[in-house]
Amino acid sequence: MISVFKNPTSNKPVAKAVFAFDEQSGAKWVPLNKSFITLAKIILQSASERMGIKSIAITLRCITHQGYRHLLLADEVHETTATAFGSIEEFIISNEDSLTPRNERFSDVDCVSVPLDYQGHRLGYVLATLPTSNFIGQLNTPSARSIEAGLHLVESEIGSIITRYQTRYRAIFIYGDQGYWIGNSLALRQLDKRIEQLKEITKPILIRGNKGTGKIIAARSIHCSRHKGILPFIESSCNEWEEGAAASILQALYAYAKGGTLYLRNIDTLSADNFRVLQRFWVTIRQELEIKGTSESVSIIFSVSRKHYATNTTNAGDIGEWLKTNTVDLVLPDLAERREDLRDLVAFYIRDYALSVEFDFTDHAWRLLEAFSWRENVAQLKRVIQKVALVTEEPLIPVGLLEPLLKD
Repeated sequence: MISVFKNPTSNKPVAKAVFAFDEQSGAKWVPLNKSFITLAKIILQSASERMGIKSIAITLRCITHQGYRHLLLADEVHETTATAFGSIEEFIISNEDSLTPRNERFSDVDCVSVPLDYQGHRLGYVLATLPTSNFIGQLNTPSARSIEAGLHLVESEIGSIITRYQTRYRAIFIYGDQGYWIGNSLALRQLDKRIEQLKEITKPILIRGNKGTGKIIAARSIHCSRHKGILPFIESSCNEWEEGAAASILQALYAYAKGGTLYLRNIDTLSADNFRVLQRFWVTIRQELEIKGTSESVSIIFSVSRKHYATNTTNAGDIGEWLKTNTVDLVLPDLAERREDLRDLVAFYIRDYALSVEFDFTDHAWRLLEAFSWRENVAQLKRVIQKVALVTEEPLIPVGLLEPLLKD
C-alpha cells in the first residue's frame, strides 16, 4: 500500500471483523429445515395458482445426520458415507399440508413430472397432478404440455432458492443467526440473479437500498457467493469515521480484510476530504488487483440509501460521478416493489412471534396492510407483527386493533 495510508496516528477503525472458521462450512449439504420448507412452499403455492392445478410437490434426496435432514447436493454418495452419516431418503414438500406418502397422492396415470437438477446433480423431481375437468370450475383445464412447461419454471425457481439458501447457510455459519429475504416475487428472483452475476466483478459493488431492504444481507450474500472458503468480511460505517482519520482507518481495514471483502456502509456521508482519501485508496486497490488478484488484495462493497442518495446534495456531484464510473450497481427493492411477498412475510413473522395462538387478519385488515406505505420496509412490517403478537388474545385481528399499531 502507498505511504498515504501509513498514518502514524492510532485511530482504531470502526469495524466488525470476521476471522477464519472451519472449512467444513463449505460442505455439499444444506439443512432441510423449517425456513427452507417455507420458502419452497411459497414457490409451490404460487405455481399451483398460476398453473390452475390443485397438487404440486417436489421430491428431494436428503440424508439424516444427528436428527437433522440435509439436502444432498451430489449424485454419488459412497456406502461408507451413508453408513457414517445416515441413510439416504426421499423427502417431499407439497403446496398442501398433507403428509401422506407420494404414491398416495401422485400416480403415474394422472401425474406429470420433470427432473429437479441443480448444478448438474439430480436432486429429485417436480410433480403435479393433472386437473379434472371440473377443477375449481375451470372451463379450460391446462394441458399436460403446459403443466410440464410450468414445472420446468418451478425447477428453476427452486434452484434459485437453493442457491440463496446455500449462501445464507454459509453466512449463518460465519455470522450467526440473521435476517434473510423471504418470498418469491419477481423482484427477489431478479435480485438473486443479479447477485450471481456480480460474483465475478472486480469493480466495487454499490448497494443502493433504503432502510429495511437488507443491505447487510446483500453484502454478505455477495461475499459468500464469491468465496467458497471462509475468508474475512470486514464492515465499517463511514458516518462513524472521525474527520481526517480516513487514511489510518482504511489502512487498518485493508489489513483485516485482505483476501476477502471490505464493506463500507453509508459512503455518501463522507466529507469531501475523507472521500478524496477513499478515491486514492481505490486507485491503489485497483492496481493491486490487476497485479496480484483478489487473493492478495480485497474486494470492495459500498452501500448508500436509495432515498437519501437521490436527494442529498452534499458532495453529490463529486461522489455521484465517481461512483457511476468506478462501481457496479446492486439496487435493492422496497417492499412496495415486492407486494406479492407481503402475505408470505406476514405469515412467516406470525409463526415466529405468535405467543399463545397463531393469528390471522380480517379481510379489511389485510387490505390495510397491503395498502400501507412501509417507509422502513420489511423492518417496519416485522415490528408491527411483533406488536400484534404481544397484545392480541384472539385468532382474528380486526382493523381496529391493527390500525393504531401501524403508527411507529
